[in-house]
Amino acid sequence: MDPPGLADLASPWLPAFNFQEPRVLAPSSKVVGAFECAGGAERAEHAEPGELWPGRFYASLAHELDAGASSESTALCSQGPQDELEMERDEPRPTTVMMRNIPSEFTGRMLLTLLNIKGFKGLYDLVYLPMDYHNKVGFGYAFINFVEADQAQHFRAAFEGFRDWQVESDKVCEVCWSNVLQGVAAHVERYRNSPVMHPSVPATFKPMLFKNGEQIAFPAPTKTVRPPRLRKKAL
Repeated sequence: MDPPGLADLASPWLPAFNFQEPRVLAPSSKVVGAFECAGGAERAEHAEPGELWPGRFYASLAHELDAGASSESTALCSQGPQDELEMERDEPRPTTVMMRNIPSEFTGRMLLTLLNIKGFKGLYDLVYLPMDYHNKVGFGYAFINFVEADQAQHFRAAFEGFRDWQVESDKVCEVCWSNVLQGVAAHVERYRNSPVMHPSVPATFKPMLFKNGEQIAFPAPTKTVRPPRLRKKAL
């Protein structure tokens, strides 16, 4: 089965929702350096062989969120204030948020348009909205990393309870601190050699990096990237 082209990803229900493809620049030396300092090249790749969404954790994430509240899905994020999270983890202030209850029609590019309209352009350096490869719809959640912790806190306040999606949807947004990954370097390490970065995967399905509001290329893989394994639909 050939992967869907970018032209196929447009929703027939959203003819008026237009967005511009961001200009992709060269990889940021800051991002690459941060990744290398984290020892990414030497760490083991956690993805299952040929898996589109790396690791069992992400593969089961959509099911957990669709199933409603559960101990596993609750553990994906922290709803408490920033200072409580810091006290519990004894780590730097968090910068990565998990955005939940996003309409399934949304793609990563549509989410970028929304973020920019709401005044957050240039404040984030990573956006990832996992997509259902077969049905060309989102799983309803996304991870966004902000350059500064205060910006992440402001985003939480702005989008908690948000419902003005500019598409027909009654979903109410929830925003929490990500308990999966924190920081842009951790995300680069997680996805750099992942099947989701394979050339056969449409760009809109992939994690996106930014610098000063402009999209930059993801750092090159350090080993051969396996193609994604497509799950067959049940008959």
